[in-house]
Amino acid sequence: MKKLFMFAMALAVTLVYAESDDGMAAAREALLGGPAKAAAPAMAIRDTRITADHMEYNYKESVAILTDNVKVDDARFTLTSDQLFVFLESTNTLERLVVKGNVKVINEDRRASCDRAVYIRAEERLVMAGNAKLQSMDKNGKARTVKGDKITIWTKKGDQRMEVYPNPELVIPAGSTEGLKDVM
Repeated sequence: MKKLFMFAMALAVTLVYAESDDGMAAAREALLGGPAKAAAPAMAIRDTRITADHMEYNYKESVAILTDNVKVDDARFTLTSDQLFVFLESTNTLERLVVKGNVKVINEDRRASCDRAVYIRAEERLVMAGNAKLQSMDKNGKARTVKGDKITIWTKKGDQRMEVYPNPELVIPAGSTEGLKDVM
């Protein structure tokens, strides 16, 4: 089950690297910190540690339920929340993840937060809802932010895109518009 958590949570973190050729790549580049980076040197492998005050596993429904002070500590990211539900298919592979309450994901200079998030493996889609916010820091330490009631991120390679609806807000710090020069 540890591998399923690592895989699914890593997908959540990839949302801050998302870029595509849908005409919004320049805006995403400005927001998310530049074009996709060249392959990084291999990261030191270490165990992923998942802790919570309480955990149940329902064999009939194939769901692991972790509650209160949930923390996923991985070499690539840290996730905290009030609840984490891991739904498995009959083959013991991940079907979906549901994360609720004070959801926060931290990765290097990137942050994501929301009230709840759902990752559906078959659709390769992550939906962040309720005060959804993505933030990354530029090289000068200025925060680029996108906010909305709901942020949907498609994670499939080649189809990576993001939709913020309703009430989207994009904040690009003063002096950071170089990445938008082709849009404006």
